[in-house]
Amino acid sequence: MTTALIDVDERLDTIPGTDFSLIQKIDGTAFSIDTLLLANFVQFTPEMVTVADLGSGSGILSFLLKYRNKNLQITGFEVQTEFYNLSKRNMELNKKFDGLSFEAMDIRDVPSRILPESFDLVVSNPPYFQVGNGRLPANPARAQARHELNGTVLNFIESASYMLSYGGRFCLIIPTSRRDEIINHLKVCKFGVKREEFIVPKENEQPHLVMIEAEKFYNGKLESMPPITIHKKDNSYSDELQKLFMAGLKKYS
Repeated sequence: MTTALIDVDERLDTIPGTDFSLIQKIDGTAFSIDTLLLANFVQFTPEMVTVADLGSGSGILSFLLKYRNKNLQITGFEVQTEFYNLSKRNMELNKKFDGLSFEAMDIRDVPSRILPESFDLVVSNPPYFQVGNGRLPANPARAQARHELNGTVLNFIESASYMLSYGGRFCLIIPTSRRDEIINHLKVCKFGVKREEFIVPKENEQPHLVMIEAEKFYNGKLESMPPITIHKKDNSYSDELQKLFMAGLKKYS
């Protein structure tokens, strides 16, 4: 049954820090450590039930959050038909994950298709690069996943603001080079930044990514968490990453 679900350009990956597997593309669009770190970064509250994953791709972030908190009702929104179909096959492969669904939708269409203030938490690993910034990948799927071809990060923030009510949380990961720009967008869209955690690709290097938790109408202090390093100087995984792989994602209780 599993073999029938996997195409020739795909593989079955066991997700580090978990006990389940997902089908991933082998063309450079498979999930990365970024997504795993973002899933671990999210902090749950007792009142969180409904979750939206904007630009859900193969569904990896949605599955990771469901793995951490079985009580969540998660909906992933993905514009690329290929990845939407892949997320549905991943659901077929992992039937133990109930309360998880995916919709084929452009996030820019959220206001015309989704009720306002209908989610408690929104998460996203949006495209990192603006159109014209860097070389566009030849693979169309990778190009759309990495560059703002189907909406800008501002569009993602606007959709998140529309979906969340007072006190709702929005967690996303972005390049550090765009941090100030994104924080300004968040302020305009009625968010206040609560937490941030920088990601360092290798020991003694500068952070290249930052994870941000913003809250609707928050006006308090920003908590800067200690940065997390991915690789040691010898290119092996850091102690932090090895602990994550061995101990697994933080479960909600």
